[in-house]
Amino acid sequence: MLVACGPVSKEHSEATRESSEKLSSLERAAIDAGVIPDVRNVSLSGAFERQSDLGEDRFCAVGNDEHGYQVGLLAVFGPDSKCEGLGAAERVGEEIQITLDSEQRCRFTASFDGVALRFPGNLPDSCASYCTPRAVLGGVSFFLVGEGDAVARSTRGREIENLCPSR
Repeated sequence: MLVACGPVSKEHSEATRESSEKLSSLERAAIDAGVIPDVRNVSLSGAFERQSDLGEDRFCAVGNDEHGYQVGLLAVFGPDSKCEGLGAAERVGEEIQITLDSEQRCRFTASFDGVALRFPGNLPDSCASYCTPRAVLGGVSFFLVGEGDAVARSTRGREIENLCPSR
């Protein structure tokens, strides 16, 4: 499974580090008070969910920031409508570069604030290969419900039994 596509430039790494180190006084106060997590200290590894009247959406990530993550997802739009797939992810600060590769290659950048993982509204056309008719991945979001690889490995899909299996 592909977890990296090449080295990250020194300039990109330094710019990301500097931007993540610059917190507003309001953000710093909220982090110090425990109101919001410090995303710099939260791993993507874990299980994410979102409940709605249409079903339960799930996302999982196994791995770490240094070596990348194995990911799986299920977005439900009713009993017969869904998006489901497997792939890899890399994290740089609050940006998560996700590459789904169990169907057509679908690559996009999601955001992660330490609690919520949000997919952008506009995704490449290839991402439709993961969805049944009338279902889309664009704009889907998930919330962290359990941290760590062990919790992530218990995440179940519909057609894909285990979204984050042991390697």
